[in-house]
Amino acid sequence: MNIPASAENIFLEIPRHLVDKRLDVALFDLMQEKLPEIHCSRKMMASLSETKEILVNEKVVKTTYRVKLHDKITLPKEAFTVVSPLLEPYYDAPLSVLYEDEQLIVIDKPAGLQVHPAGNNERKTVVHSLIAQYPEVRSLSEDILRPGIVHRLDRDTSGVLVIARTQASFEALKELFHDRKIKKTYLALVYGHTEFLSGEINKPLIRRSGELRRFAVETPTVPEGARQAQTKYFVIARYEACDLLKIIPSTGRTHQIRVHLASIGNPLVGDTLYAPKYVRREKRVRAKRHLLHALSLEFTLFSKKYSFSAPLPQDFRSVLKDIDETRDAGYDDEDSESLFVQ
Repeated sequence: MNIPASAENIFLEIPRHLVDKRLDVALFDLMQEKLPEIHCSRKMMASLSETKEILVNEKVVKTTYRVKLHDKITLPKEAFTVVSPLLEPYYDAPLSVLYEDEQLIVIDKPAGLQVHPAGNNERKTVVHSLIAQYPEVRSLSEDILRPGIVHRLDRDTSGVLVIARTQASFEALKELFHDRKIKKTYLALVYGHTEFLSGEINKPLIRRSGELRRFAVETPTVPEGARQAQTKYFVIARYEACDLLKIIPSTGRTHQIRVHLASIGNPLVGDTLYAPKYVRREKRVRAKRHLLHALSLEFTLFSKKYSFSAPLPQDFRSVLKDIDETRDAGYDDEDSESLFVQ
Protein backbone atom coordinates (compact mmCIF):
# COMPACT_ATOMS: atom_id res chain seq x y z
CA MET A 1 0.00 0.00 0.00
CA ASN A 2 1.20 3.51 -0.77
CA ILE A 3 0.99 6.07 1.99
CA PRO A 4 -0.35 9.50 0.82
CA ALA A 5 2.21 12.18 0.14
CA SER A 6 2.55 15.13 2.49
CA ALA A 7 3.43 18.68 1.48
CA GLU A 8 7.13 17.92 1.90
CA ASN A 9 7.52 14.18 1.28
CA ILE A 10 6.43 11.26 -0.84
CA PHE A 11 5.76 7.98 0.97
CA LEU A 12 5.91 4.58 -0.73
CA GLU A 13 5.82 0.97 0.37
CA ILE A 14 7.80 -1.82 -1.31
CA PRO A 15 5.56 -4.47 -2.96
CA ARG A 16 6.48 -8.13 -3.32
CA HIS A 17 7.63 -8.01 -6.96
CA LEU A 18 10.39 -5.50 -6.14
CA VAL A 19 11.83 -7.34 -3.13
CA ASP A 20 15.64 -7.74 -3.10
CA LYS A 21 16.26 -5.13 -5.76
CA ARG A 22 18.79 -2.39 -5.11
CA LEU A 23 17.17 0.68 -3.56
CA ASP A 24 17.58 3.07 -6.52
CA VAL A 25 16.37 0.47 -9.03
CA ALA A 26 13.35 -0.50 -6.95
CA LEU A 27 12.33 3.10 -6.35
CA PHE A 28 12.63 4.07 -10.00
CA ASP A 29 10.37 1.17 -10.98
CA LEU A 30 7.91 1.95 -8.19
CA MET A 31 7.70 5.63 -9.12
CA GLN A 32 7.05 4.69 -12.76
CA GLU A 33 4.23 2.39 -11.65
CA LYS A 34 2.59 4.50 -8.98
CA LEU A 35 3.45 8.13 -9.81
CA PRO A 36 4.06 8.34 -13.57
CA GLU A 37 3.17 12.04 -13.58
CA ILE A 38 6.34 12.76 -11.59
CA HIS A 39 9.54 12.96 -13.62
CA CYS A 40 12.39 10.83 -12.27
CA SER A 41 15.28 8.65 -13.41
CA ARG A 42 17.46 5.92 -12.01
CA LYS A 43 20.35 8.39 -11.92
CA MET A 44 18.23 10.76 -9.85
CA MET A 45 17.31 7.96 -7.43
CA ALA A 46 20.95 6.93 -7.10
CA SER A 47 21.92 10.53 -6.41
CA LEU A 48 19.28 10.89 -3.69
CA SER A 49 20.51 7.67 -2.13
CA GLU A 50 24.13 8.83 -2.17
CA THR A 51 23.22 12.15 -0.54
CA LYS A 52 21.23 10.27 2.12
CA GLU A 53 17.94 11.95 1.20
CA ILE A 54 16.05 8.65 1.02
CA LEU A 55 14.81 7.13 4.26
CA VAL A 56 13.93 3.45 4.61
CA ASN A 57 11.76 2.78 7.65
CA GLU A 58 12.74 6.27 8.83
CA LYS A 59 16.46 5.46 8.68
CA VAL A 60 19.31 6.27 6.28
CA VAL A 61 20.63 3.15 4.52
CA LYS A 62 23.62 2.36 2.31
CA THR A 63 23.37 2.92 -1.44
CA THR A 64 23.76 -0.85 -1.92
CA TYR A 65 20.74 -1.62 0.28
CA ARG A 66 18.39 -4.31 -1.09
CA VAL A 67 14.76 -3.53 -0.36
CA LYS A 68 12.53 -5.82 1.70
CA LEU A 69 8.81 -6.48 1.56
CA HIS A 70 6.79 -3.62 3.08
CA ASP A 71 9.81 -1.36 3.55
CA LYS A 72 8.43 2.15 4.04
CA ILE A 73 10.22 4.74 1.89
CA THR A 74 10.32 8.49 2.40
CA LEU A 75 11.39 10.74 -0.50
CA PRO A 76 11.75 14.54 -0.53
CA LYS A 77 9.05 15.94 -2.82
CA GLU A 78 11.12 19.02 -3.67
CA ALA A 79 13.60 16.79 -5.54
CA PHE A 80 11.03 15.95 -8.22
CA THR A 81 9.24 17.83 -10.95
CA VAL A 82 5.58 17.13 -11.54
CA VAL A 83 4.94 16.97 -15.26
CA SER A 84 1.70 18.69 -16.18
CA PRO A 85 0.06 16.67 -18.97
CA LEU A 86 -0.21 18.75 -22.12
CA LEU A 87 -2.35 17.50 -24.96
CA GLU A 88 -2.79 19.97 -27.79
CA PRO A 89 -4.59 19.10 -31.04
CA TYR A 90 -2.29 18.51 -34.00
CA TYR A 91 -4.01 19.47 -37.25
CA ASP A 92 -1.25 18.90 -39.81
CA ALA A 93 -1.35 15.08 -39.90
CA PRO A 94 -4.92 13.82 -40.37
CA LEU A 95 -5.47 10.19 -39.51
CA SER A 96 -6.11 7.59 -42.21
CA VAL A 97 -9.63 6.53 -41.23
CA LEU A 98 -10.72 3.09 -42.39
CA TYR A 99 -14.17 3.22 -40.76
CA GLU A 100 -16.21 5.24 -38.31
CA ASP A 101 -19.67 5.15 -36.78
CA GLU A 102 -21.28 6.56 -33.66
CA GLN A 103 -19.42 4.08 -31.42
CA LEU A 104 -15.90 3.76 -32.78
CA ILE A 105 -13.21 4.95 -35.15
CA VAL A 106 -10.81 2.62 -36.96
CA ILE A 107 -7.58 3.94 -38.43
CA ASP A 108 -4.64 2.62 -40.44
CA LYS A 109 -1.72 3.67 -38.25
CA PRO A 110 1.48 4.33 -40.19
CA ALA A 111 4.83 3.03 -38.99
CA GLY A 112 6.87 5.59 -37.09
CA LEU A 113 3.92 7.15 -35.27
CA GLN A 114 3.47 6.69 -31.52
CA VAL A 115 -0.10 5.95 -30.40
CA HIS A 116 -0.04 8.24 -27.37
CA PRO A 117 2.50 10.48 -25.67
CA ALA A 118 4.63 8.74 -23.07
CA GLY A 119 5.67 12.01 -21.47
CA ASN A 120 5.33 15.74 -21.82
CA ASN A 121 7.58 16.27 -24.85
CA GLU A 122 5.79 14.43 -27.65
CA ARG A 123 3.44 16.59 -29.71
CA LYS A 124 2.77 14.44 -32.78
CA THR A 125 1.08 11.15 -31.91
CA VAL A 126 -2.13 9.40 -32.96
CA VAL A 127 -3.83 10.98 -29.94
CA HIS A 128 -2.80 14.53 -30.91
CA SER A 129 -4.30 14.07 -34.38
CA LEU A 130 -7.30 12.23 -32.94
CA ILE A 131 -8.43 15.11 -30.72
CA ALA A 132 -8.04 17.48 -33.67
CA GLN A 133 -10.41 15.40 -35.80
CA TYR A 134 -12.66 14.05 -33.05
CA PRO A 135 -12.59 16.47 -30.09
CA GLU A 136 -15.47 14.61 -28.41
CA VAL A 137 -13.19 11.69 -27.48
CA ARG A 138 -11.07 13.85 -25.19
CA SER A 139 -13.09 12.88 -22.11
CA LEU A 140 -12.97 9.13 -22.82
CA SER A 141 -10.06 7.96 -20.75
CA GLU A 142 -8.72 6.75 -17.45
CA ASP A 143 -5.53 8.59 -18.43
CA ILE A 144 -5.59 12.16 -19.73
CA LEU A 145 -2.90 11.31 -22.31
CA ARG A 146 -4.81 8.35 -23.81
CA PRO A 147 -8.34 9.50 -24.72
CA GLY A 148 -10.31 6.82 -26.56
CA ILE A 149 -7.36 4.44 -26.64
CA VAL A 150 -8.32 0.83 -25.82
CA HIS A 151 -5.24 -0.93 -27.22
CA ARG A 152 -1.96 0.09 -28.78
CA LEU A 153 0.60 -0.73 -31.46
CA ASP A 154 4.34 -0.16 -31.14
CA ARG A 155 5.65 3.00 -32.81
CA ASP A 156 7.09 1.09 -35.79
CA THR A 157 4.18 -1.35 -36.16
CA SER A 158 1.70 -0.32 -38.84
CA GLY A 159 -1.92 -1.27 -39.33
CA VAL A 160 -5.41 -1.46 -37.82
CA LEU A 161 -6.10 0.45 -34.62
CA VAL A 162 -9.60 0.76 -33.13
CA ILE A 163 -10.51 3.79 -30.99
CA ALA A 164 -13.59 4.27 -28.81
CA ARG A 165 -15.91 7.18 -29.56
CA THR A 166 -18.33 6.95 -26.61
CA GLN A 167 -17.99 6.07 -22.94
CA ALA A 168 -20.04 2.92 -23.51
CA SER A 169 -17.83 1.69 -26.35
CA PHE A 170 -14.69 2.67 -24.42
CA GLU A 171 -15.65 0.40 -21.54
CA ALA A 172 -16.99 -2.38 -23.79
CA LEU A 173 -13.93 -2.48 -26.06
CA LYS A 174 -11.58 -2.54 -23.07
CA GLU A 175 -13.51 -5.51 -21.73
CA LEU A 176 -13.36 -7.32 -25.09
CA PHE A 177 -9.58 -6.91 -25.24
CA HIS A 178 -9.22 -7.96 -21.61
CA ASP A 179 -11.37 -11.06 -22.16
CA ARG A 180 -9.50 -11.91 -25.38
CA LYS A 181 -12.65 -11.74 -27.49
CA ILE A 182 -11.05 -9.74 -30.30
CA LYS A 183 -9.28 -11.67 -33.06
CA LYS A 184 -6.06 -9.92 -34.07
CA THR A 185 -4.11 -10.93 -37.17
CA TYR A 186 -0.66 -9.63 -38.07
CA LEU A 187 1.79 -10.04 -40.94
CA ALA A 188 5.44 -10.44 -40.00
CA LEU A 189 8.60 -10.88 -42.03
CA VAL A 190 11.22 -12.75 -40.01
CA TYR A 191 14.87 -13.65 -40.44
CA GLY A 192 15.54 -17.30 -41.28
CA HIS A 193 13.04 -20.15 -41.48
CA THR A 194 10.81 -21.39 -38.69
CA GLU A 195 11.32 -25.02 -37.70
CA PHE A 196 7.66 -25.79 -38.37
CA LEU A 197 5.23 -24.37 -40.93
CA SER A 198 2.86 -23.51 -38.09
CA GLY A 199 3.05 -23.51 -34.34
CA GLU A 200 2.12 -21.90 -31.06
CA ILE A 201 4.58 -20.16 -28.75
CA ASN A 202 3.60 -20.36 -25.08
CA LYS A 203 6.22 -18.48 -23.10
CA PRO A 204 5.60 -16.03 -20.28
CA LEU A 205 7.14 -12.59 -20.69
CA ILE A 206 9.02 -10.63 -18.07
CA ARG A 207 10.56 -7.17 -17.98
CA ARG A 208 13.83 -6.62 -16.22
CA SER A 209 14.10 -3.64 -13.95
CA GLY A 210 14.93 -0.40 -15.75
CA GLU A 211 14.96 -1.99 -19.24
CA LEU A 212 12.74 -1.45 -22.27
CA ARG A 213 13.26 -5.01 -23.48
CA ARG A 214 11.01 -7.89 -22.49
CA PHE A 215 12.28 -11.45 -22.14
CA ALA A 216 10.67 -14.82 -22.78
CA VAL A 217 10.81 -17.18 -19.81
CA GLU A 218 12.49 -20.39 -20.97
CA THR A 219 12.65 -22.18 -17.60
CA PRO A 220 10.07 -24.58 -16.08
CA THR A 221 9.78 -22.31 -13.04
CA VAL A 222 8.02 -19.06 -13.89
CA PRO A 223 9.44 -16.12 -11.92
CA GLU A 224 7.17 -13.73 -10.08
CA GLY A 225 6.15 -10.83 -12.25
CA ALA A 226 6.14 -12.84 -15.50
CA ARG A 227 2.92 -12.69 -17.52
CA GLN A 228 1.48 -15.51 -19.59
CA ALA A 229 1.61 -14.99 -23.37
CA GLN A 230 0.55 -17.11 -26.35
CA THR A 231 1.25 -16.50 -30.04
CA LYS A 232 0.21 -18.65 -33.03
CA TYR A 233 2.10 -18.41 -36.31
CA PHE A 234 1.64 -19.77 -39.84
CA VAL A 235 4.17 -19.62 -42.70
CA ILE A 236 2.47 -18.17 -45.76
CA ALA A 237 5.55 -17.53 -47.92
CA ARG A 238 9.12 -18.84 -47.69
CA TYR A 239 11.99 -16.90 -49.24
CA GLU A 240 15.68 -17.65 -49.46
CA ALA A 241 16.61 -15.84 -46.25
CA CYS A 242 13.33 -15.24 -44.46
CA ASP A 243 9.71 -16.27 -43.91
CA LEU A 244 6.50 -14.28 -44.21
CA LEU A 245 4.22 -15.24 -41.31
CA LYS A 246 0.62 -14.78 -40.36
CA ILE A 247 0.51 -14.14 -36.62
CA ILE A 248 -2.49 -14.55 -34.31
CA PRO A 249 -1.69 -13.52 -30.72
CA SER A 250 -4.05 -14.86 -28.05
CA THR A 251 -2.77 -12.36 -25.51
CA GLY A 252 -1.68 -8.76 -25.95
CA ARG A 253 1.51 -8.21 -23.97
CA THR A 254 3.92 -5.39 -24.76
CA HIS A 255 6.37 -6.50 -27.50
CA GLN A 256 4.83 -10.00 -27.35
CA ILE A 257 5.13 -10.93 -31.02
CA ARG A 258 8.63 -9.49 -31.28
CA VAL A 259 9.90 -11.32 -28.18
CA HIS A 260 8.23 -14.62 -29.03
CA LEU A 261 9.56 -14.73 -32.59
CA ALA A 262 13.06 -13.83 -31.41
CA SER A 263 12.83 -16.58 -28.78
CA ILE A 264 12.45 -19.26 -31.47
CA GLY A 265 15.36 -17.87 -33.48
CA ASN A 266 13.31 -15.87 -36.00
CA PRO A 267 13.31 -12.19 -35.02
CA LEU A 268 11.48 -9.63 -37.09
CA VAL A 269 13.35 -8.21 -40.06
CA GLY A 270 14.54 -4.74 -39.07
CA ASP A 271 14.00 -5.18 -35.32
CA THR A 272 16.93 -3.34 -33.76
CA LEU A 273 15.79 -4.21 -30.22
CA TYR A 274 15.36 -7.98 -30.49
CA ALA A 275 17.28 -9.08 -33.59
CA PRO A 276 20.99 -9.50 -32.76
CA LYS A 277 23.36 -7.27 -34.72
CA TYR A 278 25.12 -10.25 -36.31
CA VAL A 279 21.80 -11.49 -37.69
CA ARG A 280 20.98 -8.10 -39.19
CA ARG A 281 24.48 -7.84 -40.70
CA GLU A 282 24.60 -11.37 -42.13
CA LYS A 283 21.17 -11.38 -43.75
CA ARG A 284 20.70 -9.65 -47.07
CA VAL A 285 17.22 -8.41 -46.19
CA ARG A 286 17.18 -4.80 -45.01
CA ALA A 287 14.41 -2.65 -43.54
CA LYS A 288 14.29 0.75 -41.86
CA ARG A 289 11.86 -0.51 -39.19
CA HIS A 290 10.69 -3.84 -37.86
CA LEU A 291 8.35 -5.41 -40.43
CA LEU A 292 5.22 -6.11 -38.40
CA HIS A 293 1.80 -5.07 -39.69
CA ALA A 294 -1.54 -5.29 -37.86
CA LEU A 295 -3.53 -6.71 -40.74
CA SER A 296 -7.01 -7.14 -39.26
CA LEU A 297 -9.32 -7.01 -36.25
CA GLU A 298 -12.58 -8.94 -35.78
CA PHE A 299 -15.03 -8.60 -32.90
CA THR A 300 -18.67 -8.18 -31.91
CA LEU A 301 -19.70 -4.97 -30.15
CA PHE A 302 -23.25 -4.32 -28.94
CA SER A 303 -24.47 -7.33 -31.00
CA LYS A 304 -22.92 -5.92 -34.19
CA LYS A 305 -20.11 -7.82 -35.92
CA TYR A 306 -17.12 -5.81 -37.06
CA SER A 307 -14.22 -6.79 -39.31
CA PHE A 308 -11.49 -4.43 -40.46
CA SER A 309 -8.28 -4.81 -42.43
CA ALA A 310 -5.47 -2.48 -43.46
CA PRO A 311 -3.47 -2.92 -46.68
CA LEU A 312 0.20 -3.78 -46.45
CA PRO A 313 2.15 -0.48 -46.46
CA GLN A 314 4.48 0.41 -49.29
CA ASP A 315 7.73 -0.07 -47.36
CA PHE A 316 6.72 -3.64 -46.46
CA ARG A 317 5.69 -4.34 -50.06
CA SER A 318 8.98 -2.97 -51.35
CA VAL A 319 10.98 -5.38 -49.21
CA LEU A 320 8.90 -8.30 -50.48
CA LYS A 321 9.45 -7.17 -54.05
CA ASP A 322 13.20 -6.85 -53.47
CA ILE A 323 13.54 -10.39 -52.14
CA ASP A 324 11.35 -11.98 -54.80
CA GLU A 325 9.94 -9.88 -57.62
CA THR A 326 7.80 -12.74 -58.91
CA ARG A 327 5.78 -12.70 -55.68
CA ASP A 328 5.03 -8.98 -55.61
CA ALA A 329 1.73 -9.35 -57.46
CA GLY A 330 0.54 -11.71 -54.74
CA TYR A 331 0.43 -8.97 -52.16
CA ASP A 332 -2.12 -6.53 -53.47
CA ASP A 333 -5.14 -5.79 -51.29
CA GLU A 334 -7.53 -8.37 -52.77
CA ASP A 335 -5.04 -11.23 -52.99
CA SER A 336 -3.68 -10.66 -49.49
CA GLU A 337 -7.13 -11.29 -48.05
CA SER A 338 -7.27 -14.71 -49.73
CA LEU A 339 -4.02 -15.73 -48.04
CA PHE A 340 -5.67 -15.65 -44.63
CA VAL A 341 -8.73 -17.78 -45.23
CA GLN A 342 -8.49 -20.65 -42.75
